[in-house]
Amino acid sequence: MPSSNDVALGQLRVSWLLLVVVGLVVAGFVVLAPTVGLLLEQRRDIAALEAQVAEQHANVESLEAEAARWDDPAYIEAQARDRLFFVYPGETSFVLLDDRSALETASEAVPSASLEAPSDDWTTAAASSFLLAGLTTQAPSDTAPGTGDE
Repeated sequence: MPSSNDVALGQLRVSWLLLVVVGLVVAGFVVLAPTVGLLLEQRRDIAALEAQVAEQHANVESLEAEAARWDDPAYIEAQARDRLFFVYPGETSFVLLDDRSALETASEAVPSASLEAPSDDWTTAAASSFLLAGLTTQAPSDTAPGTGDE
């Protein structure tokens, strides 16, 4: 004979205590699910920030290495010669300019020999456009070229 705490569902007997425990577990999942999602999102953010920090550390190390090169007098001399065109007294400096690219672009900019005359005067076209815009009662989309029934 079943006790007063059991409910008979067909052949399955469910205890009230079991229902309360299952309810608490479901409530726990509902309460903890957003927190777990937030935790996973924060871990992704932390991983991205750690990668950014590692990249910045590598950049700092490369800048420190370049700054250390400036302590070498030979490097300073080489930079002064390359960037500022410094020379020692008695030396002659030559600067070669590559003007081939300027000649190539100039030859491409030459206008073609066959120029075409415009079909109509631009002042007439501007005046007719002004009059059409001022005197029409149609919507702008109806008067746009290429949108009508052609």
